[in-house]
Amino acid sequence: MTSIRQRLLAGLLVGLTLVLGVAGYATYYQARAEVNALFDYQLQQAALALRSQNLLALAMSGQVGDGEGDLLVQIWDRGGGLLYVSRKAWELPFATQPGFADLLWRDQRWRLFALHVSDRIVQVAQPARLRLRMSADIALRNLAPFLLLLPGMALVIWFGVGAGLQPLHRLAADIEQRRPGALEPVMAERLPAEITPLVHALNDLLARLAHTLDAQRQFIADAAHELRTPLTAVRLQAEMAQRATDMADRAATLDALRAGLLRASHLIEQLLALARLDAGSTVSRVEAVDLLDLAKRVITEYAPIADDRSLDLGLLPSEAATIAGDPGELRTLLGNLMDNALRYTPTGGRVDVQIQRIGDDAVLTVSDTGPGIPAAERAQVFGRFHRGAHTVAPGSGLGLAIVQRIADRHRANIHLEDAEAGQGLRVVVRVPTTVG
Repeated sequence: MTSIRQRLLAGLLVGLTLVLGVAGYATYYQARAEVNALFDYQLQQAALALRSQNLLALAMSGQVGDGEGDLLVQIWDRGGGLLYVSRKAWELPFATQPGFADLLWRDQRWRLFALHVSDRIVQVAQPARLRLRMSADIALRNLAPFLLLLPGMALVIWFGVGAGLQPLHRLAADIEQRRPGALEPVMAERLPAEITPLVHALNDLLARLAHTLDAQRQFIADAAHELRTPLTAVRLQAEMAQRATDMADRAATLDALRAGLLRASHLIEQLLALARLDAGSTVSRVEAVDLLDLAKRVITEYAPIADDRSLDLGLLPSEAATIAGDPGELRTLLGNLMDNALRYTPTGGRVDVQIQRIGDDAVLTVSDTGPGIPAAERAQVFGRFHRGAHTVAPGSGLGLAIVQRIADRHRANIHLEDAEAGQGLRVVVRVPTTVG
């Protein structure tokens, strides 16, 4: 796995190498242009110097050009006759036009300058290869310090990046040395601005993890407390049934034992349902759900319970409403609302279910003629294991907590209000037609 330091070093060195390459390329051509301009000036000045002298006398005396230099000097008359050449082996043809010119002669390039002076023509030339070699030498001498500095720059970058990454190493060491259960926030003081968002995100994650663990610990403690009572009752009832000698007493004790087992089983089912809902924050299975059809099926399931308690369970005039959601969770939501309504409604009472479409929402309403919930307690009834102070009906205190969890997963809103006649409770659930 490549480290950040190695990646930064490689990237910076590659970038510097490219910059030096471009700089060298530009320096080479700049040096070549400057050398050419300098040599052109030299050619011109040499020709002007010869113009001010007695050209024929200088040529005859051999004082111009010693045959060993880089310049070729030729003196012509107006008729094109060669009067003097400094190096016979380099003799070039006559230049008809004055000024600078580039010449290819015998597979060799030349740069020459011709100066017309009265009846004489002074021609000074130089091989192009000499200019090319000197421009390359000058460019390399200019780039040599940069090439020598490249290893030094690599060391500076290596140690500089290492020093800049020290806060990350300290942060990693701090987290590594923590105990598994230590979820305190990471100190964000004296950290670079680039690392601060990471630390803040980590602290937010630690805070949410701590909240989740606290909730789980509280849930386990509450579940153990709630299970202790029905299990103890079941154990005592089983012992009483074992000791009973009269068949009537034993039958009554077994009936109580069966009721206790049903309550414990219901509590365990509620706990498992809540644990499954807590395992994910969003709906995992989404499909089209017809709320009206779902309400009819759930009412059919609970009809025997309502008949056994002499309750009037029915569906008010409703309209079809299709939403996107998890059909199992929505069935649990409606089932818990009906179970609560049937559980707290006295004999001879009434429980009504209604499905409506209001705007872009599907509205599910479950109303009963039970004792209702005081307005001061309605904000608390959705808490886990919460039971009202005057509640006499058996229950686990998890039904509405499960309803709230399912509603949150479906982006639904729950509102508790008094029933129409002022007696009982009405639960209104507004569900959007789509789930995000």
